[in-house]
Amino acid sequence: MLSQHLENRRQSQSADQPDGTPAQQSHGVLFSSGVSAFTPRDLLILAFYHKRIILVVALLAIIAGLTAATYARTRYAAESLVMMMIDRAHAGISDVAGTLPSILSIDGLKSVDSEIRILESRRVIEDTLSALGPVTLFPEIARPRLFGLLPADSPQDQLEKAIDKFKRRLQVEQQSSSNIVRLSFSHEDPDLAADTVNALADAYLKRRRAIFDVPRSPFLASELARHSDQLKSIEGQIQALKSEYDIVDLGQESLLAANQVDSIVQRRRQTQERQAALQAEVTAAKKRLAALPERVFDFREQSNQTQNDDDRNVLLRLELERDRMASQFLPDYPPLQELERKIRTVRQSMKGGDKPVYNTTREVRNPSIPFLNNHLLTLEIEQDAVARQLDELNRQHTVAVEKVGRLRKAESELRDLERTRSVMEDIYRDYAQRTEAARAEEEAAKVRFSNVRVVQPAVAPATGTSMAPSFIIAGLVGGILLGGAAGVLATWLRQVYILPHEIERDLGVPAIASFSDTDGELVSPGAQQELIHLAAQLRDHGLDDQPMALIQFVTANDGDGDAIVARGLALEFAKGRGLRTLVIDLCGDGTGQLAAINAGADGEAAGEADSGAGERVTDHRAAKRRRPRSAALRRAVALGVAAGDGIGAGQPAHPHRPVAPDAGAAESTL
Repeated sequence: MLSQHLENRRQSQSADQPDGTPAQQSHGVLFSSGVSAFTPRDLLILAFYHKRIILVVALLAIIAGLTAATYARTRYAAESLVMMMIDRAHAGISDVAGTLPSILSIDGLKSVDSEIRILESRRVIEDTLSALGPVTLFPEIARPRLFGLLPADSPQDQLEKAIDKFKRRLQVEQQSSSNIVRLSFSHEDPDLAADTVNALADAYLKRRRAIFDVPRSPFLASELARHSDQLKSIEGQIQALKSEYDIVDLGQESLLAANQVDSIVQRRRQTQERQAALQAEVTAAKKRLAALPERVFDFREQSNQTQNDDDRNVLLRLELERDRMASQFLPDYPPLQELERKIRTVRQSMKGGDKPVYNTTREVRNPSIPFLNNHLLTLEIEQDAVARQLDELNRQHTVAVEKVGRLRKAESELRDLERTRSVMEDIYRDYAQRTEAARAEEEAAKVRFSNVRVVQPAVAPATGTSMAPSFIIAGLVGGILLGGAAGVLATWLRQVYILPHEIERDLGVPAIASFSDTDGELVSPGAQQELIHLAAQLRDHGLDDQPMALIQFVTANDGDGDAIVARGLALEFAKGRGLRTLVIDLCGDGTGQLAAINAGADGEAAGEADSGAGERVTDHRAAKRRRPRSAALRRAVALGVAAGDGIGAGQPAHPHRPVAPDAGAAESTL
């Protein structure tokens, strides 16, 4: 197969030209590089090439889908709604007494999920099947196996198969953001589907009641009584211990004892300090008392004033009188002048230096001696009192330390007893709450079954669902997909070339022409354009600037269309380009080539005659040129027949050697 860049290049170069006119445009380079793109036309070519495989696989898938749709049975899904009350205010929850806060949402979701697990449990399904009968729900499990060759399954195997089928048909879903659970079961019989859902709900309620209906109050009451006795015994031990150690409040007693010891220690230290100070004071007082004299100097006085000397007083009185009279009379008042003379006389008398001087010295008994004697006596008395006080403080300290030791021992024993009492009180309180809650739950269980309510019982559904449309659609889609996959697989496993670009990709050489109607005589417009293009490529490119003179067509298999292409190319060289052309058939006697050329020449002549009758201008010279060339082709073929033994048999090892071409002629060897 030879092509010039496939159909896209061929369509771009095939302009509307008159019949018989050779192509005048450039057809590109003979040995062009590159591989053409993969087009939708190539997909169609591959699909038509493998159409049998694709159709067979697609039909098998479609038939399988139709068969499954034929045997598909309509199933009716019965539904029931069950509400899970997860608040602790409802019965069945462990805090029916209401002493604990409400359950959080996440705990509620967990509770609902736990209920769903119980509902889907094997025991509940077995109880449901036991109530309805496994064979009633699934009659096929009781039939003989392997088309009647093997007996039916045992009852246990039938039950196991029924459980598996039941689980596949059962759907338990929790509604979004709700505590409602939807039960759904599909079956071919709508009434049986509804009965199954109701039986499942009843079996679930019975199973749940059996799980949660556990009488716990007697056991809790006995445990409560036992812990109460233990608590009373511990209380008695604590009271006996407090009475033994004379304790009212251990904490206060310990604090007071510690404070008492600390106070006694501080007072003893202060007393010891005072005792040492008194000892030092007594010693110092005795030393001072021994060193004191009996009599001591009192005072010494020296004066020249007699005892009856009253000058100063007289002077003072006179001056006062003068001042009084001066304020009332004039200075020349005689009494006032008299007072002035008296004052001068007294002053003159006081200035006299004839008075004697007297000296007086006095000694008294030492006053420190009685004070020191009294103080020493006081210190000695206080020293005796401090000694007695220190002895008493030592005794009190000993008693306080002993009391602290006793309290410490009592505290250790009392702490153990109180710890045991605290634990026993917690246990007793917990058992008391649980006992009351269990009693309340048991009382509530007598009124209500549980915290699960069937909101909507199942009823027989009026409409069902069938898988037939789904099987049909699946068959169609599967047929398309499997057909495409089969085509891809066949293309991948194909060992022949059907597209030019496959040859270019695998062999690495360009294709310059492609013919799709090699069974005919290449009379289609596309084939004619390819012949014109191929002839132009072969004539325009040669060796050493010389056009090709010898062309040999070699194919892998006989009947690949090589003879038709060679004959069409020879006709194009002879008629279209006016070249003398020799066709040599190396694979036969040339009879077939001659007959085909004669038939083609006669047909063309008839066509030219028909078309010439309607033409106003006829080129007789062109017709004359065509007839000799056609005749020459017929003679060349006949010559090939006559010389077939010499040329075809004598030179098989040199197929490319030219056979004496004329100037301007191209030889084609087939």
